[in-house]
Amino acid sequence: MNAAAHRPLTTFLLGLTLPLMATAEMRAWKNKAGVSIEAEMVAVDVTARTITIKRADAQTFTIPIDSLSDEDKAFAAEQWKKMQAMPAATPPAIPGAPAAPAPTAPAPKTASARPAPPRPALTITPASKFKVPNSADYVRTVLKTRPRLIHAAPGWAYVKGLPATDPVAAKMVENLKAGGEKLLEAPELTRIFGEQRGTVTPGSKAMFRMATLGVLNFVDGDPRWKERGVRELIAITDPATFQNWYVDEPPVTADFLIAASLGYDYFRDGLNEKQATDARTYMIEKGIGALAAFLKGEPVPESARGKTAGSDAAPKPKAAPKGAGKGESEEEPDSEHMAAASALILAAFCLNDEDPSAAKQAMDAAGKVFGKGMLRFAPAGIWPEGMESGEHVLDYAILVLQTLKANAGSDLGFSLLEGIPQAGLARVHLVGPTNQLFNYGDAQGAALTRPWVSTWLAGAHGNMGTKALTAGAAPGADTAFLNLAGHLMYYNPHAAGDGTPDSMDYSFQGGSVAAMRSGWDKDAFYVAVKGGDNSIPTAQLDLGSFVLEAGGKRWGIELGGESDRAPGFKPAADRTKRYELYVENTLGQNTISLGGNQELDAKASVIVSHSTPALGITAVDLSKGYSKSAKDVFRGAMMVRGAKPYVVLQDDLQVKNTTPVTWSMHTRAEVVVEGAKATLTDKEKTLYAVILSPAGATFTAEEAPEPKSEQMKKLTGIKVLKVNLGAVKGLQTLSIAFGLGEAPAAIPVKPISEWVPKR
Repeated sequence: MNAAAHRPLTTFLLGLTLPLMATAEMRAWKNKAGVSIEAEMVAVDVTARTITIKRADAQTFTIPIDSLSDEDKAFAAEQWKKMQAMPAATPPAIPGAPAAPAPTAPAPKTASARPAPPRPALTITPASKFKVPNSADYVRTVLKTRPRLIHAAPGWAYVKGLPATDPVAAKMVENLKAGGEKLLEAPELTRIFGEQRGTVTPGSKAMFRMATLGVLNFVDGDPRWKERGVRELIAITDPATFQNWYVDEPPVTADFLIAASLGYDYFRDGLNEKQATDARTYMIEKGIGALAAFLKGEPVPESARGKTAGSDAAPKPKAAPKGAGKGESEEEPDSEHMAAASALILAAFCLNDEDPSAAKQAMDAAGKVFGKGMLRFAPAGIWPEGMESGEHVLDYAILVLQTLKANAGSDLGFSLLEGIPQAGLARVHLVGPTNQLFNYGDAQGAALTRPWVSTWLAGAHGNMGTKALTAGAAPGADTAFLNLAGHLMYYNPHAAGDGTPDSMDYSFQGGSVAAMRSGWDKDAFYVAVKGGDNSIPTAQLDLGSFVLEAGGKRWGIELGGESDRAPGFKPAADRTKRYELYVENTLGQNTISLGGNQELDAKASVIVSHSTPALGITAVDLSKGYSKSAKDVFRGAMMVRGAKPYVVLQDDLQVKNTTPVTWSMHTRAEVVVEGAKATLTDKEKTLYAVILSPAGATFTAEEAPEPKSEQMKKLTGIKVLKVNLGAVKGLQTLSIAFGLGEAPAAIPVKPISEWVPKR
């Protein structure tokens, strides 16, 4: 069976937004909730991870890929493959669409134009010495004039002047204007009923629209942008259109509050007093009230919920969201808390002069949460819940830091707080040669999807190794988040040039993740291994898990997150239910199992970091994850570079009592095992795995288990390469080498503690 046919749709999505062929068929599309709609697929947006479908009456809908049924995902993948086979120079026609324009010259690329400027010298503040600002510190200096969110007037004047001197910025503005024209043709946002799943929601679309219209208003000056911005703001703050901002889904509420704050700040002079009062009232009741309650662990106020259509009373509030019942100081902020806190801070800046009491309410709830959250990137720039969640947090946090700078000339030291400068480095190294993210934990995708975060980080700390910005493409009206507007807002010389990484290895002692590669080409060897914190409510029991790439293929894969409809998945007081799910428990990870799951409160970190042009070494102390069964557990990874690079993964264990030990790696490749050697094949590429120790150990291969319920994630086409040591006791060394195209030569085995060469 061809494993590629069972890969998620996103593995086929290699372009941006592309139209489908004229022969796309009308069919019943069904989501995971069973809701069906008769339509044809007309476009795919990789950045937003959505497809667009069109009904017979020509009405279109944009749907998150992850919300589709498995059958429809497979169908969409087949349609996408047909798209890829069509000539690139002549886009296929869409029935009822205008004729395609004549081909134009490709957007200018800066990759060969110039390198990024040298990175600035940075004085980083250790997390242990950083004093979290109090709520009043944030708004101690707020401009009395508008605009003041993200940029004040001088900042927008700088952005406006970029096209005159930078051809990429000029093309970027051109594309943004083309996207703006599409937006003008689309209706204002209206409420979509039902649960909002994925990242493309009415809230994230509202944020995109306000950011895009705001940038165009300040950079281009056409009055149509302001006029439409006013209409969008009125629409999303109209109780007749939006009963509320989906207050039981705080990230969606946060996106709406950010969008409204941007719109109010950018287009305030286009509102009459009644319109301004109505918008403020809605923002305070439906946005600030709801998010402040969320951060405090309180029920959402009735005023934030509004009334159900056709009823005279507001519905009863649902159970308080995650974090309810815990004091603010008892809980580490997660990505949802950071989205809420960032939105509240922006709203406080927006309303500070016109409603100081509302601004104070917002800041009192958000200030300390935001500060505590920013500390969680230390020491190595990685958010504890994973890179995907961390990117979301940074996207929101950057809005706050930019706003602080625009108003006070300082971001209270956050941009130089340990972990934030390293975040740009992590974004370079935690993406492998195949451009796939090390997607551990509950990541729903295998790529970073908000590249404007890297644009800002390059401007703040220098370019750590990202390619120069290009002008992108004109965004559609249903795009989510900042998108192209974010690149233009944050445009800077460091992002406009090619960055050069200092090292092929990323490893910080005390950090939670390490990564190494043999080179920067697409066929290079790459291995990334994690420590982490199992006590996080949304964590998988995945200490020690790894991904492995070579020859342009990802051989050792992460399974991503389980379906959030799976029984026991959502965080609860009894976390053991969650870890009955294969994808969430230890067996579903590329790590070792000692008779069962890792400890639920265990933490693991990097203890060895060594990097030279010829050799990369890292090791993670996993001992606390197996404390009931073993005294010491260390996982080491070695990257040997050169003409024939190879990787060694080794586990050194001191097992207390007789315990079964199993090593696992999940893969989409075809697997043939022969004693101590395994051959993995993916099309024309072959990877060999050889057990170096212990003598007599052998590989086995099996299909990933079938889901126990229809709500659980299907693992079709995924195999598990295993080494079962059986029940063992005492010192054990399990060492495996990986080579591409041929089996690695005999490699001496020695303890991880002796790997680093002596000076």
